[in-house]
Amino acid sequence: MRIKLAIGLIVLLPLLSCNNSNNGGDNRAVASVYGKYLYQSDLQSVLYEGISPADSLVRTKAFIDEWIRRQLILHQAETTLDESELDFSKQLEEYRNSLVIYKYEAIMLEQNLDTNVSEEDIAKYIQRNSPKHELDDETVRYIILNMRRKALIEKMHNSLYNKAMKERVFVIY
Repeated sequence: MRIKLAIGLIVLLPLLSCNNSNNGGDNRAVASVYGKYLYQSDLQSVLYEGISPADSLVRTKAFIDEWIRRQLILHQAETTLDESELDFSKQLEEYRNSLVIYKYEAIMLEQNLDTNVSEEDIAKYIQRNSPKHELDDETVRYIILNMRRKALIEKMHNSLYNKAMKERVFVIY
């Protein structure tokens, strides 16, 4: 066990001496699996300031081992699956579109959503819905903000749709 630890330290010690070797210096490969490389710079996210050398060794070794396992599984999957099963272009485009829309909506909500919920708003909501539910003020505040958020997104979508209709951007067949 001590021999393995000593060998591990010898192998990983250069990786742990992180004096900003990423400043245009050499970025040596740490591991290679089927032509894919894990570089020293990829390990920067594993280490952080104040971590003991023993802990950084354990974290680095675990990261490298997991990266190797992942590459082995990925290689096996890529060699086993058919070309048609490896074509993810449509799913990637849909996922990208979802991320872009999500980001856009998040920015628009941040800019336009009124997050001030007055005591009067809370009282009105409780008065309308009190026979149905017993809710505290924070829950009601959350419900009101969620309703405003949904209304703002719907308004934004309708506005974009109406603008596209006016500009005749699309045709429905």
